[in-house]
Amino acid sequence: MTAFLKNILDKFKNKNTHPYCKYVSEAIYFDNKNNVGLCPYTAFGLIKDNYDGIWIDTNSVEQMRKECTEIIMSDAIHPACKECFLLENSDKTTSKALKYVHFAQWKFCSLNCTYCDFPKNDNFIETKHYDVLPTIKQMIDCGLITNETTFIFECGDACAHPEFDKLIYFLLNYECKNIIIKTAGIRFCQSIADVIAKNRGEVHISFDAGNRFMYEKIKRLDKFNDVLQNTKRYLSYQLPNEKRVAISYNTLSTVNDNEKELLDWFILAKNTGIKKLSFDIDMKWYNSIRYSIPKYLKDIILFIKNMSDYNDIEIVFGEFANSIYKTALKEEPEE
Repeated sequence: MTAFLKNILDKFKNKNTHPYCKYVSEAIYFDNKNNVGLCPYTAFGLIKDNYDGIWIDTNSVEQMRKECTEIIMSDAIHPACKECFLLENSDKTTSKALKYVHFAQWKFCSLNCTYCDFPKNDNFIETKHYDVLPTIKQMIDCGLITNETTFIFECGDACAHPEFDKLIYFLLNYECKNIIIKTAGIRFCQSIADVIAKNRGEVHISFDAGNRFMYEKIKRLDKFNDVLQNTKRYLSYQLPNEKRVAISYNTLSTVNDNEKELLDWFILAKNTGIKKLSFDIDMKWYNSIRYSIPKYLKDIILFIKNMSDYNDIEIVFGEFANSIYKTALKEEPEE
């Protein structure tokens, strides 16, 4: 057992606390390989593969959550969870209703981002994908989903899917309180505008840059101005003092991982009226450096946090960036 893992286990033995994972105990994940599971990063908690969207055994969902939660809460932590940055010390208990539902099975997208695992297909709209509305209705009927459940649409561009608007209006009519949509922003969706206007969720628009040149270099499509105009349209639906429209930044090694590009991104946010930013590290890059994080990357993340505080803009770190941020804070010299 590594010293790192031993420290985690010792900490978890504190009274009334135990190891806890928000994915395994609180979420269900539909990925872009047609798998349904609890964890988006490992096969631990796999519920079904080759899922076609027609029907899911909700009893198996509940049983898998229970079994995996018990494994994590014991000292015999599953090998897939050892040293995972999502593992936390908590006194939380698992309820029947899911807290998060992630839909990441849509590969539809008009862009061809350099970091994407699914390069652009000119006939992408004809690609066959299952609909998710029947699945949502089924999980509502059995109590796995309530209007308190957070729905997260990510991977590809959900807005490009022909079912998207119908699905969003279903959730609005169901009075779902939190809908998070991650989109390329090329298509303006009135359904997203209505989510923003009703304060029922937020949209995260992928820029990965603060200028047209870097945007085109990463996205491999000249749509910067179009996306910027759609961002401004969404902002027009946002109520004062709300933060329902965010622009996101995925950091790539030797591409946009420097203060100049990040400053351009902040300037874009300020000039546009954005009050919320979403920042993360490219997953493949993070996996290659997770055991030896470069100092300059830690410095960049601290720089981002300081810039957001100074400009009164909320910054939301994704899971990879947040893991590095916590490490960087611990290593900061005391004043």
